[in-house]
Formats: sequence, structure tokens, C-alpha cells
Amino acid sequence: MSSSYKKQIADYINNVLNEKRSEFNDMAVCPFAAPELAKDKLMIVMMHEEDKGIKDLLEDFAASDYDSALIALPHELPADNTKPFQLFVNKILERLGLKDYKCICFNPNDGVEVNGFNPRAESPYFLINIAHRKVLNDAHKSLRKTKYYDNLNKEYREFLKINEKVTKTHSGQKKERTEGSKGKT
Repeated sequence: MSSSYKKQIADYINNVLNEKRSEFNDMAVCPFAAPELAKDKLMIVMMHEEDKGIKDLLEDFAASDYDSALIALPHELPADNTKPFQLFVNKILERLGLKDYKCICFNPNDGVEVNGFNPRAESPYFLINIAHRKVLNDAHKSLRKTKYYDNLNKEYREFLKINEKVTKTHSGQKKERTEGSKGKT
């Protein structure tokens, strides 16, 4: 990775997302990104580099041997544009026939936090993550089996589209259980 932006993104992955934090019950903020980066299975590109737009970059990714992609935007977007932009990129994936892939956007301007810590705010760029839907769902399911989500407040759970199901324990008491939707990890 010779470009400055690639180094900034790799540093963000290694120094923020891979850091074990008490907010996530002493687990890495994202336990999946650093291993992909280390194995050179994560495509990192900047939108409009070499005059390539989102469609071109998605096609490049589809033709590559990478498992997932992080596409950086060279400009900022307000927090209220994160979800519409994510829907826009998912529509492009669908039109390109890449229905098995999903986009999750990480905006440094998003205001969600866990006990005062906002890992998205530390991102050097607005990042568009492209990954296989099954991989994302399996990652989410594996985290649900841990205490990863325990400290997330209602706002963050809603942001990640994590549902709470109330179940009864053997003693008859109500117990909240985290159920994941096909949302983000």
C-alpha cells in the first residue's frame, strides 16, 4: 500500500478497529477487518482515483480475488446522508448482478457511540464496505454468541438494526436476548 490514504485506512483498521475495548467487552471493535487486511484480502481504493466512479470500482472488486472492499470517498458527507448513500450503493450492486454482496457505510460524522466511544468518528474517510452477505451474516451471528453487544445502548442497537427479543428464563423471569437482523456488524 503505497498511497497515503491506504496507509491512513490501514492504520485505522489496525489501531482503532482491531483494538480490544471495554465498550465491546474486551473484544476488538471489528474483529474481522485486520485479519483480512493482513491476508491481503481487503481491497482498499479511493473513489475517483484514476477517474473511476463507484460502478467501475465495484466491477473491479467483482473481478478481483479480494474477499471484501473498502472504498473511500475523497469528501465528507453529513451523517443524515449515510443511510441514503448506503441504499444507493446497494442498488448499484443489485443492478450489476452482485446481489450476494452488501454495502455498509462508515461515516466519521455518524454520532452513535458506546459508552462515549465512537469508532466511526476515528475513520479518516467516509468508507464504503463491500462484503458477501453470507460472510456479514455469519460474522454477526458469531458476535451474537459473545458479549460483544452487551454495552450497546438502544440508539446504537437500532443503528445496527439489532432487535431485542424478550424470552422467559426457566424461573419465569423475563430476559432480553439480542437477536440480529440482516443488519450491520
